[in-house]
This record gives sequence, C-alpha cells and structure tokens, in this order.
Amino acid sequence: MRKAIVQIDGNNFYASCEQMIDPSIRGKALVILSNNDGCIIARSSEARKMGIPMGQPYFKLKSKLNQLNINVRSSNYELYGDVSNRLMQILKENCEELEIYSIDEAFATMKRPKDKCLYQWGKDLRALVYQNIGIPISIGIGETKVLSKISNYIAKEIQSNSGIFDIGIVEDKNPYLQQIKVDKVWGVGKKMSTWLKVRGINNARELRDMSSNQIKSKYGVIGLRIQNELKGTYCIPINEKSSARKEICVSRSFAYPIDSLEELSQSISKYVLIATAKLRKYNQLSSAITVFTTTNTHSKDFYRSEASIKLQTPSSNSIIIQKNSIELTNRIFKPYKKFIKAGVILHNLSSNQYKQKLLFCNNDLQEEFYLERLNSVIDNINKKNGKDLLGWGSSIIEREWRPRRSKLSGSKVTNIESIPTVFAN
Repeated sequence: MRKAIVQIDGNNFYASCEQMIDPSIRGKALVILSNNDGCIIARSSEARKMGIPMGQPYFKLKSKLNQLNINVRSSNYELYGDVSNRLMQILKENCEELEIYSIDEAFATMKRPKDKCLYQWGKDLRALVYQNIGIPISIGIGETKVLSKISNYIAKEIQSNSGIFDIGIVEDKNPYLQQIKVDKVWGVGKKMSTWLKVRGINNARELRDMSSNQIKSKYGVIGLRIQNELKGTYCIPINEKSSARKEICVSRSFAYPIDSLEELSQSISKYVLIATAKLRKYNQLSSAITVFTTTNTHSKDFYRSEASIKLQTPSSNSIIIQKNSIELTNRIFKPYKKFIKAGVILHNLSSNQYKQKLLFCNNDLQEEFYLERLNSVIDNINKKNGKDLLGWGSSIIEREWRPRRSKLSGSKVTNIESIPTVFAN
C-alpha cells in the first residue's frame, strides 16, 4: 500500500507564536504588523472574524483596532524562526519523510496501519506539538499533495474535525471537492483560475473531471499533474532536500529617512553580515554582489540606484564581501537624498565544496584558513548567544533609525536575558 501524504501547518502561525509567549492574549483578537509597523500581515482567527483585512496600512486602521480592543504586535521574526525550527524538529522525529515547505508548513509521508486510519497518530502529534511548543497545528491527509492540502483546508473549516481530516479514506470525495473553489486548489494560480472559470470550472471536482486534453493544451504537464493529483494519482513527490538557493537578499526599511553616507554604509555592512552568515549556513559561495537603495517612491525627487560587482573568486568571507559592498555603496550614494530602504544581494551562488582558485594568484592559504575559522567562530557564538552579539565595527547600527518595531513582544525563547523570572513565596 502506498504511503499517505500528510500536510501539516501551524494555525495562524505568527499570531499563535505571539499568543504562546503571552498567554494574556490567547483567545483574543490579534494582528501582526510588517517591518516598520507598516501593514497588517497576519491575524488571529478572532481578528479575522471581526472583519480586519490583510495588507491594510496600520495607520488607517489604528483607531478601529483601538475601538474593537484588538491587540497589536510588531513582527518578531526571531521568535517565529525559533518556533518554526522547534516545530520542524518534532515533525522530523514523528514522520517517515519530511519536506519543509515554508516557515510554518511541511509535507510528510506516513505508512497507514492495517485499518488505514491515521487519526490517532494525528491526534497524538497535535497534542505533542501543543505540549512542547504551545501552538495549534492542522493536519490534512490524502493520497497526494494536492489532496492533502484540500484535507488540511477542510480540517480547519469544519470544527468537528478537531484539526485533522483524512480525505484518503473517504469513498465519495465529491461533496468535499465541491466545497473547494478552483482558485484555492494548490498549484492553480490567478491566470489559470480565470481561464478555468471562463470555461465553467469553478471547483476542485469540476477541475478533476474536465477534459484532460483541454487542460493539457493550455497548461501542459503542470496542468495534468494537478488534475491527476485530484484523481488520487501520485505525481508530485516529497522532496526531503531543499533546492540550492540561487541568490540571497537582505534588505530593510529604515525607521526614518537617512541622508548620510556613514549611516547608509553602516546599514549595508549590517546586511552583508546577515547575508554572509546565511551563505555559510547553506554551504555556498557568492561570486557577485549587488547593493541598492531607494527613496520614497511618492516623493518628487524619487531616486533609486544599484551597483554590482563580480568577485575574482567565489567567497563567503564577510570581510571580502563587506569591503566590496562598501565600495558599491559609495558609488550609489547621492547627497541630499532621503533614503528609506537599502539592501544587498549575493548572487551567482555555488557550492563551497568546489572552490575555484585563480591560476596566477598567490593566495596566502594560511591567512584564508584563519579567516574561515574566524567567521565560523563568530557564527557559532551568535547562534548560541544572539545574532547581534558579535559583529564588525562598521556594522554598528544606531538604534534610532533601525526598522521600527514599537509593539515588539519579548524574545522569551531566543534571548536568555528576556526569560521571565518567577518568584515563589
């Protein structure tokens, strides 16, 4: 018997993480803001029921949120990343194969027992995650990835399912597939859903039963895979190994506009350290760097500039990449411009297992070895004690103009100094 495909994700993940570290807001309406407290990027189920829309600027809804007594938090990506790592570790230990799909979502495989029912396994997994991490998860089970996504959606929508649904053991799937609008089917994008609706295909059942030749003529193998997965034919495999990254981009908006070369250089230096740490984490090297900055797009003197450089040899060395990035920053800087955002992109990435040297260049191998060890030590110390503990002098950022997060929750699981103290009488 073929293994079941399981799709697992955290319910309202960002909001659940915030409610996990602050029990006083559990069960209450909550919204999460983007960088610089700009827009609403996540909501709890309570806020969703109250009609709070996604993507709206915070300043436009601020008074309404206050009137409705809705809690507001700045995005705490350190917290979300830590909780995600803990969640994925538990899933790895309790699933046969695991494909991490996003920060809060994964696909897995599980062998069905003799009675084919995986509900008890799902209940045990939900209880284990909640006991160890404190966030709720939903589990969708099916014969394919597409069907498991549909099962997950049904698990969330129907309260009696208790967060678990297995469409794989349902004989008549039609009533459930009819509930799923065609634009909600995993893999169907905006253009495809529009094309399907014009032809009278409005839900997952109709997509499954439409002419295969018709969908193949327009969307080829990709369209056929989606349709066959709806029919229960396994087409999209579980990919345990994540594909190598093609580029790494680190960018931020400033709390307020900056207009000095010193401040811009500081920000770029900081972003280079973050980007190069990611390079080393993924065992990659970069052979090209791009630095960019921009002013407000709505200003009369809008200005955007970028500059790139190719390295002679691919590298993940923070010093080398930082030196070149500062040179690029000097090229793109323009006096009297009010910059609101800047960033660095490392591209033309390759594996660090095969490092091509220059034929006629006498590199000091011992010095290169020491620099690699230095970067490794800095990475390990920052990983254990907080990412900003060690850095280079040129990357020290003034707190006043770092991205604004005025409603940031405490980092009670990522910073030892933030762990609450409990006094017992």
